[in-house]
Amino acid sequence: MLLIITVVVLGGCTDGSYTSTTSYLKVTDKKYSDDYKEAWIMAYNPYDSEKKNVIKIVVEEPMVWNLIEKGREYFSSYSKKGEKPWVLEQIAFPSDEKALR
Repeated sequence: MLLIITVVVLGGCTDGSYTSTTSYLKVTDKKYSDDYKEAWIMAYNPYDSEKKNVIKIVVEEPMVWNLIEKGREYFSSYSKKGEKPWVLEQIAFPSDEKALR
């Protein structure tokens, strides 16, 4: 019973605006802040027939950012909370069946 009450209380504390997306991404650019504390990629879903909506996705792991190549296509998942920027969760080459997920 205590567990159920805890889950309900914690669930009520969020603003409910968490979004998660899984899609193919084509990276158009890679950038980082002047103080090197934030790194991101600019990318779009190449299979979205309606438009090529380029979005900014923050990459929290420097090693991951270093391995991402501009102009390459990846299969990825990314999320965002409220008005905060998108954050990369996972990324892999589409044909890499042995990649950790």
